[in-house]
Amino acid sequence: MKLKAKKSKTEVPFDPVLFAASAPPREPTPKDLQDVKRHENDPIEPKEYEETDEMLDDP
Repeated sequence: MKLKAKKSKTEVPFDPVLFAASAPPREPTPKDLQDVKRHENDPIEPKEYEETDEMLDDP
């Protein structure tokens, strides 16, 4: 009876940066394009927070 050679498994840890860089970009939908045209000149106003926790909770 012959022993089977064990297959070597090499596990590569998941790297989110590599995954994001290698994933194909999403094509913009017609709604995305309309939103860009509608909000093209909207000013982005900075918000001031008293504590760091408030900044993290704000969506």
